[in-house]
Amino acid sequence: MERPLSPDDVLSPRPSAGVMLKRGLRKRCPRCGGNGLYESWFRMRPRCPRCGYKFEREDGFFVGAWFVNFTVTEALVFVLVMVFVFVKNADAEASVIPIAVVGVVLSVVAPVLFYPYSRTIWAAIDLAMTPLELAEIIDAEDSLHAPEATTEPPRPDEPPAAADPAG
Repeated sequence: MERPLSPDDVLSPRPSAGVMLKRGLRKRCPRCGGNGLYESWFRMRPRCPRCGYKFEREDGFFVGAWFVNFTVTEALVFVLVMVFVFVKNADAEASVIPIAVVGVVLSVVAPVLFYPYSRTIWAAIDLAMTPLELAEIIDAEDSLHAPEATTEPPRPDEPPAAADPAG
């Protein structure tokens, strides 16, 4: 059931790159600012529940999110190393062990904590660089107005229901 596309769907002003990035930093949809994009910390919905924007616009889309997450983690480790350089400069007897332990913990914990933010930030960066095409806008609108499935289709690994022997 498709509804007619209105001019507002296509001609409405696009948010600025800065607004999209701020939305991404808050784990919101870069297109509309909608919330509720995550089912859990690691499971992102395929589309924005408010505007229908499809986050994974092509295969391998979230490799960019991996890069954002990696960059943030490396920046944090770099800051930690610079802190150690200044500490070592002030005190030549300073041990490397505490900094190394903090660095290992930071390298493991930071990507996990930053994971959902990296996905929405990457979606914002991508949307700012590559605006939606008309087909994507129509697809987003159609996904919002698609009828909900009332029955679950049978799974291929289940045998068909047996006939009642009593007739």
